[in-house]
Amino acid sequence: MVVGVSIVYDSAVPGPQTVTDQQIPTTLEVVDSHTEGEPTRVVVGGWPPLAGRSMVERRAELKATHDHLRQAVVLEPRGHAALVGALLTPPVEADSEVGVIFFNNVGYLGMCGHGLIGVVRTLEEMGTIGPGRVRIDTPVGTIGAELAANGAVTMENVPCHAHSLDVELEVEVLGRVVGDVAWGGNWFFLAHLPDEKLELANLERLLAVTKSIRRATDAAGLVPASEGEIDHIEIFASPRRADADSRNFVLC
Repeated sequence: MVVGVSIVYDSAVPGPQTVTDQQIPTTLEVVDSHTEGEPTRVVVGGWPPLAGRSMVERRAELKATHDHLRQAVVLEPRGHAALVGALLTPPVEADSEVGVIFFNNVGYLGMCGHGLIGVVRTLEEMGTIGPGRVRIDTPVGTIGAELAANGAVTMENVPCHAHSLDVELEVEVLGRVVGDVAWGGNWFFLAHLPDEKLELANLERLLAVTKSIRRATDAAGLVPASEGEIDHIEIFASPRRADADSRNFVLC
């Protein structure tokens, strides 16, 4: 589902962020979509141009000079904690359609799988692309995607890798937890917790568990600070469907 809206930004309106003495646009044009319920807000107009020649440079510039706009797009009262923002930019590679920088309520993302699908469908709704292959530049590399005639989107991520296996953590809610550290555009800690009920009715418990694991990964310093931080905690349990391999819950 894709819906186009406009965000009127007024620094005089109270909100979770304070903006003073900044040149800001009056209106940002955005398109909201959801990917199986996961929301993406694509910024398609009104954002000041970024001068960086690479997507990494553009993300750094965005963070240094336009972070107040990130906050305006994804924080309350216009956004919420589950919302991912996606800023469209001109591509950096000759054979790419667009560039995109993903962000959320706490900062910036290297990549976002559901967000990339939302971007592809948004580009289709805008008439920018039709069914077929599309390449999208991100700060972690160029992502390939394919839009089917029925609207389905498949994507080929940048190469992923396991960083550390069978990492032991002491977690305040659970005690000893063993998991793996991996990178796939963002850093993940992945743990199989078969005793946890991965159900919507158990949401508060799942949030408590994954937030506790996140605090433990932060304290353990499992990845070099220069390479970012583990910002995705993913736990797995047995599937409920015969055609599935597992069931998961992600905190990001």
